[in-house]
Amino acid sequence: MSHLFRNLVENDNLLVGISELSQMCSISPRQLRYWEQKGFIVSVAQEENAPRKYRLPTVIKVEMIKRFLDEGFTLAKSVEKADKKIKIAHHIRKVFSGALQNLEVIDDRFTIISLGPVDEDQHILHIIHDDVSQKLHYELLPKQESYDFDKLRHCTSHDTTKKEDR
Repeated sequence: MSHLFRNLVENDNLLVGISELSQMCSISPRQLRYWEQKGFIVSVAQEENAPRKYRLPTVIKVEMIKRFLDEGFTLAKSVEKADKKIKIAHHIRKVFSGALQNLEVIDDRFTIISLGPVDEDQHILHIIHDDVSQKLHYELLPKQESYDFDKLRHCTSHDTTKKEDR
């Protein structure tokens, strides 16, 4: 996986101001400050009178809390549910940041996720999702053999349900 992509996946330093967060999530700045006062969210430490800024994980948490509130949950239950989902996402992120070799999208149709090495023989698992058929295809290849992305680029009706064994 490219160094730039890995940095983007692992970066927690993207900052959003309170006004932008308020607009994005349709939540008043006053409500955001209240959530922060209660310890539900955390802003980045700034000078005393500087506008509040929030890291990307907090932005996501605010979006989740708002969604749960809109579904009728109390604030406390919304925060609890958001925290649980964030914990799961954190574990998924840890797994994928260590195993993700490559991610490629072909013609806005095929998403190829390459994971590995997945075994002692250093095989790479390629997971191919066809957005048209909504089907998944898996291919295990030796590390030194890369997936042939060109066969998908030139494909107009790629069948991802069957693949001859090599």
